[in-house]
Amino acid sequence: MKAAIFVAPGEALRLEEVESLPLGPTDVHVRVDATALCQTDVAVRRGDHSYGSPLLMGHEASGTVLAVGSHVAGLKAGDTVISSSAPACGHCIQCASGRPHICVQSLHLRSVPRARRADGSVATGLFGLGTFAEEMVVDRASLVAVDTDQPPESLALIGCGVTTGLSTVLNRTQLSHGGSLAVIGCGTVGLAAILGAGLKGAATIVAIDPNPARRDDARRRGATLVLDPGAGDPAEAVRAATGGLGVDATIDAVAAPATVAQAQAITRRSGEIVIVGMPPADAAFELAALPFFLSEQRLSSALFGSANIRRDFPAFVRLAESGRLDLASFVSRTLALGDVNAGLDALSRGEILRAVIRPGRR
Repeated sequence: MKAAIFVAPGEALRLEEVESLPLGPTDVHVRVDATALCQTDVAVRRGDHSYGSPLLMGHEASGTVLAVGSHVAGLKAGDTVISSSAPACGHCIQCASGRPHICVQSLHLRSVPRARRADGSVATGLFGLGTFAEEMVVDRASLVAVDTDQPPESLALIGCGVTTGLSTVLNRTQLSHGGSLAVIGCGTVGLAAILGAGLKGAATIVAIDPNPARRDDARRRGATLVLDPGAGDPAEAVRAATGGLGVDATIDAVAAPATVAQAQAITRRSGEIVIVGMPPADAAFELAALPFFLSEQRLSSALFGSANIRRDFPAFVRLAESGRLDLASFVSRTLALGDVNAGLDALSRGEILRAVIRPGRR
């Protein structure tokens, strides 16, 4: 099968013929029907995050089960599945404590060899997956079966970006009906957070992004105030829109030192700041200490939106089926597997929102 492989930081992914390793007892063999390109893939290719090499790239996909290992329950050949960048075994202490998004297995699955290259070396999969491929072998913990007629391109988006944004707002924030939310960074995660704010009945939804196309996207998805951070201090506009108080909650989908400081400035006293973007490994955040203390603001992070994939993936599919979650609108371009590097380049330049690869397309 063909797969896109990361070999060294700053280099283009290599499209190679690889051989899947035999199924283990808890493994599932999946045909990849669609896989989306994410800013995390861009960051890994650039070298911002290191997960070793050679590495089967990609982590956001939908597919069809081809075969299952001897100890796999609840999945069978022919099932439609969505991959998760945050596996959930359902049995470890974190899963049993209601925190499946930080499942104990997640670190182990990143190190499991998944394919053999022509030179005999073996490659692991990004987050235990490796979806930029025609097929993949992954652990059962990384898959959720769904029964739906939604197209593969739409389902793939649930595997990472859309779930991260939606789940952060719906499951982590205390945003109430009629409340206010700001979103910094309006890529897929930020736009999904805006949709989540609408579903929660927020009255004021502020979108902050320097890219005019992303600001237009935010407005179409329900943002009531759209700001360019390069055109003046967003804090003044936010306070004006909230009676001088600031927003109840801010979602930082960028996770840069400047945006964390911006989040602090636009969030009201006793409000909450949730970081959902993945910062570079060497980044550090600074807060204005005395204002933070006096305000009783709450600062936290939400890995994968703190999602419960076995509950949330089917729920988001139902929202899509009802027309309340327009997944297709996130897809800017559909590509063949051989165009993966061109797609990542366009994503890094901010030219597209999400590109989806159909591995069977030539």
